Amino acid sequence: MARSVRILAARLSTGTKMLLILSAALLPLGLIALLTSLDTARANKQQRLTAAQMTTAVYAAQVDSAIDGRIGAMRLPLANARDAADICRALISKVRPDNPGPAIAMFDGNGVRRCQTPGPRVTEGSLPAGVDQAVRIDDARKLLRVTVARPDHSLIAETELPVSEIPVQIADEPGMKLTRLALFQAGRSLMLRDNGAGSIARTVPIGDTGVLLQAWFEPDAVGARNTLLVAIPILMWLAAAFTGWLIVNQVLIYPMLKLQSAIDSYELGHGPLVLPRLNTPAHEIRELAESFAKVSSQIIAHEEELQEGLKTQVKLTREVHHRVKNNLQVISSLINLHARGASDPAAHDAYAAIQRRVDALAVVHRNHFAELEENRGVAMRALAGELASNLRASAPPAASGMPIALNMISANVGQDVAAPVAFLITEVVELMMFCNPKGSILISLEATDTPERALLRIETLALPEDAVESSPAFERFERVITGLARQLRSPLEQDTRAGRFAITIPIMPA
Repeated sequence: MARSVRILAARLSTGTKMLLILSAALLPLGLIALLTSLDTARANKQQRLTAAQMTTAVYAAQVDSAIDGRIGAMRLPLANARDAADICRALISKVRPDNPGPAIAMFDGNGVRRCQTPGPRVTEGSLPAGVDQAVRIDDARKLLRVTVARPDHSLIAETELPVSEIPVQIADEPGMKLTRLALFQAGRSLMLRDNGAGSIARTVPIGDTGVLLQAWFEPDAVGARNTLLVAIPILMWLAAAFTGWLIVNQVLIYPMLKLQSAIDSYELGHGPLVLPRLNTPAHEIRELAESFAKVSSQIIAHEEELQEGLKTQVKLTREVHHRVKNNLQVISSLINLHARGASDPAAHDAYAAIQRRVDALAVVHRNHFAELEENRGVAMRALAGELASNLRASAPPAASGMPIALNMISANVGQDVAAPVAFLITEVVELMMFCNPKGSILISLEATDTPERALLRIETLALPEDAVESSPAFERFERVITGLARQLRSPLEQDTRAGRFAITIPIMPA
């Protein structure tokens, strides 16, 4: 077991070891401080809840006392007087100019107002059957309506208790502040105090009136002692994280960044990799830097070998193309010699046709040889121009001087495309020389909607009717151009009556 632990520890990086050691050392202290903070926070919370409940009960008692005072002021005349007239005289006799007291109205059993003391007019005087007193919230007028009746409901007294006259004495509680105080009853509410929302709410019933008093409190900010207790675990973990980051940054991250910067700025062909000076106790990083230097040296050596091999390959390829071009020129010269010695006109024309195709292939190799080092492909404009010159030079006597015009965009093609295109141009132009020797030929290359494709068009003017299809070489011509179109992997569009041929060919990206 111990050996396995040592092996595992040896495999861990230096930064991981540092973080594990710091975390293990600070974990007990962090747990103790965290538990202490949680206990203190719970105790403080419970204390605030208890104080809020007691304070709400005190406010409810004050409201209940105000309501009882109004009930007592009305119940005494009801108990002592015989009828409504006696009660009215008793109430009005107690009114003093300097202190008239609350407005009290008397109603008989039918709800008819009999009298009222000076003050705001009391609007209603009724009670449900079987109820001799009630307290109701009038949220529209912001007041409480207090109603008292004799047991037989023969007389009913009612008074109004506005919000401003409810004597709630607000006292500051330690650690808490009253923000809102309101009365609730059957969906109606009456706000007594409103200084904003609070996070603690408590509800206490006011006697047996059916009215509830709800109070909201906002605890004061936690004291410095509680703040310190709560912040201790956070501070410890922050200290551990910062210390661990500082050590790991200096031991691992900063040296790795220096090494990465040196590698990123390194370019092949500018000598070996120059390593920065790494002042770090982490031997893994130093060994990694040495490995990078060793690999860079090997890459440089391998790159030099590849460059030498590439140069040799280019030389060999150039030599091959040069020899092929020379051999084609030799073959063309031999064919020309045999053509001069031929007495039969048909044989002479056959030699000339073969020579034109050999010249077309030589043009392709010559242009490809010229563009070999840049690897830009064969320029279609140059290829078509040289082919046109050779075809005019080797034209049959009847077509001597036939104009061949070019209208081509600037585009390059690969050798696999250049060879069949050269043969296609040669076949079509040669056929037009025999079928329409007095006409002219236009070779054009146009752009298409696809960036990597172009439309090659060969057409003649003033072609006699059925001149192409009646030609003895037409059948062989069709087989040849069909094969060339198959090599270009594109359908050939031809109108033999008008002398128009078109095919889409692949071109190299610009």
